Amino acid sequence: MRRSWISLPLAALLAACGPETATLDRMEAELAQRLARPAEPVAPAGPLAQRFDKALNAAVLADPGYRAARAREAAALAAIGGARALRRPQISGSATAGAIRETDPDDSTTGLAGEVSLTQNVYDGGESRGAIDRAEANALAARAARAERANEAALAAATSWVELWQFDARLALLNARTREMDGLVDQIGRMARNGMLDKSAHDAARRKIADIDLTRAELEGQRETARSRFRRHFGSLPARLAVPHDLVGPRGLPALVAAWPAGPKLRRAAAELLAAEAALVEARAAFRPKVALQAGLASPMEESESTDASAGLRISYTFGDGGRRRASLQAAEDRVTALEAGLAEVRATAGEEMRGALARLETIDRAMPLIARKIALSRSEAETARSQIVTGQSNLRQLVDAEIERYRAEDQKIRMQAERLVLHLAIMAGAGELAPAIGIGD
Repeated sequence: MRRSWISLPLAALLAACGPETATLDRMEAELAQRLARPAEPVAPAGPLAQRFDKALNAAVLADPGYRAARAREAAALAAIGGARALRRPQISGSATAGAIRETDPDDSTTGLAGEVSLTQNVYDGGESRGAIDRAEANALAARAARAERANEAALAAATSWVELWQFDARLALLNARTREMDGLVDQIGRMARNGMLDKSAHDAARRKIADIDLTRAELEGQRETARSRFRRHFGSLPARLAVPHDLVGPRGLPALVAAWPAGPKLRRAAAELLAAEAALVEARAAFRPKVALQAGLASPMEESESTDASAGLRISYTFGDGGRRRASLQAAEDRVTALEAGLAEVRATAGEEMRGALARLETIDRAMPLIARKIALSRSEAETARSQIVTGQSNLRQLVDAEIERYRAEDQKIRMQAERLVLHLAIMAGAGELAPAIGIGD
């Protein structure tokens, strides 16, 4: 007796397959449509821009990179359940609707055949343990990456705020000082025309003012760049930019410096190394046998045949796979080596950045009293020169020089205040404390 059978699902699948060669045209068209979509605009800062920390919170939550990091973290957490399922009983079933045709005698049977099987893993050489560890380590890496992105986005937004505030303040200072100096230059010009003062003094004063005007042009260009960066993070410019305040908590910088070894960048690198080590365990498990308990029921299509039940211990081992396992093992070992070196590099780089920031902060802290003293002396010098003009002990040229020196000292103070604040923010971001300080946490 010879039998031939036709499975309806298989026949449908074969009928659907045509001679047409698969191409990438459809996916290319979809890719082009995806790229043509306009980028989502950043939500305007609005009233929140009047509060430094609140505006930073809104900017981070609206950051596309932060939203993507949150989605990757959610995906990594969901993958843990899939890995843990490898240790639970696996139940599978199949059904076939079709016909069996017997050629001798010529007869056919139609119906439904099915089977159900249950498999429980007993030993897999550590493959399932490695898969679970890898999934959990990947979740920790994704969580650290999300925290890292939050701190980076907060630092970028805060830096753009500080830079814009700095250029606004420096331009306001320059305009205030030049209004005073323009009056002095006009007075020098009148005195030169009346023969009371050498014309060279007027020309020298005008050259100094020209230098100040060049500084103004540079500051205005830098402010426009700062405005562009500010709009990118906050969506719009507020009517009046609030003065940024220091976000370092009451514990101060020592606590931040102590916390940086557990910062998100180092945590991500360490978690990625743990995931690679777990993948190495999986790769090694492929060389070991696998043992599982298996039970099943199989129902035939013909009513005359009985339903079969089976139960037992199944042992499987792959004797040869063309080198696939060996290549996977080598790749896993190389990845562990690379990530070990990467972790060491991240630790060294982060430590160097932290030490550099602290050294610069110490320099600024030492310089600020000196700048304050310089401002006081230049102000006193300008006031003295102004009072001594009537007695002939000083001249307008000396007064212009004193006013310019005072302006440069006050301008330097604003620049150092801004740099000091950015350094504080950078140290907080490196330690993973900037995002929690603005309300972005776990």
